[in-house]
Amino acid sequence: MFGTTKEVKAEEKKYVIKVDSTRVTKNDSIVMVDLDVNGVKIKSCMLKEITVKEDGEVHKKGEKCLVLGFPSEKVGDKYYNRAWFPVSKSDIDEIARQTQDLLS
Repeated sequence: MFGTTKEVKAEEKKYVIKVDSTRVTKNDSIVMVDLDVNGVKIKSCMLKEITVKEDGEVHKKGEKCLVLGFPSEKVGDKYYNRAWFPVSKSDIDEIARQTQDLLS
């Protein structure tokens, strides 16, 4: 927050995430989703299934997991997110559930 150094803990962050629409790509492991996060529209996010390459805090090597990619643009040699918000594993699970419901 502006004007404060107080850290916001993960459990204090509350987002209402709604999947507005989905588009299936030629690659079965990628779905493009349009999100509504607390009333802010974020179009063309990429929900992708990947295989984990090395052990981490949440997933182990070889496991399949979902990642959420935000829309980005290239400036020079780097890509920068055009929109972003912190997402947790439970947020991604909820987005995946809503996406599956829309695709059914």
